[in-house]
Amino acid sequence: MVFWFIIENTMLPIFLLVFIGYALDKKFGLDVKTLSKFMFYLVIPAFIFTSVYETEFPPASSGIIACIFIFMFISFIIADIVTKIRHYDIGMKESCRNALMFNNTGNLGVALTLLVFSHEPFIVNGQTPYLAEAMVIQIIIFIVQSISLNTLGLYQAGRGRLSAHDALKVMFSMPMVYVLIAALAAHYSGFPADTCFFWPVLKMAGSALLPVAMVSIGAQLSQTKIHWLDKDVWIVIGLKTFILPPIGLAVIYAANLICPGTFTAVGAIVFLIYCAIPTAVNTALFAMEFGNNPDYATQIVMNTTALSAISLTIYIFIGHILFV
Repeated sequence: MVFWFIIENTMLPIFLLVFIGYALDKKFGLDVKTLSKFMFYLVIPAFIFTSVYETEFPPASSGIIACIFIFMFISFIIADIVTKIRHYDIGMKESCRNALMFNNTGNLGVALTLLVFSHEPFIVNGQTPYLAEAMVIQIIIFIVQSISLNTLGLYQAGRGRLSAHDALKVMFSMPMVYVLIAALAAHYSGFPADTCFFWPVLKMAGSALLPVAMVSIGAQLSQTKIHWLDKDVWIVIGLKTFILPPIGLAVIYAANLICPGTFTAVGAIVFLIYCAIPTAVNTALFAMEFGNNPDYATQIVMNTTALSAISLTIYIFIGHILFV
């Protein structure tokens, strides 16, 4: 039941958008660079601002935030090990880091969290008492991942084709960094951004993130020569599917051992879902923007997303067994 629900309500809409992008490119020859500029300078900044501004961080979130960074650091180390074994150049090294470190927490993570905590065994007397806690934790994960992806991830994508100095220069020329600072300032100063004239524009632009991103991926796929047996792609897929989620479980147990109460049962399941979610779409968009192995990045995003229909169902089931 859960398996088919995930496929029907999450995977099929995503892949339909990808197919639309693929078909549009075949018919009209879309300019992927223009689409990525649209994403970088309007859609992503709008999404970041509204998400950060509207999120309330609970005082107990510091332990979970620390665990997110620990998990990303472990992913970073694993990417470096793969790089040394496979003798990657700097471009492939940074692409591999981004693929392993950053997950699709923004749309897939939110959808799955809503799904899991809106159904049995988390329904009590027809109500969903655990959903609010789960969504707060999910949003914390998303914010941390989003900040990291749009700073470190952006730097790493640029570093594949630029010097460290030029990559930093490009990163600080992107609006995401300044939008993030503005959102945090508005949030903590109490500035009523949501009553200003520009708020509806930001909400509308931000809501276009998923469709525009997936159409862009479809257009990139149309222009990509797919290598179904590409060993480098399948190495990342294997690590994302079979290695990183168990490491995430180890982080959960270690955190609760060192600092009891870091993860409740709800928090543990949400964190496990985060660890098992496929590679972030933005890693492919960054690769397109900088011309840093876009075919490799796109194939990883699509393959991990396709396989996650099975793997995520398994890990959600494991989470129920271990924590419920």
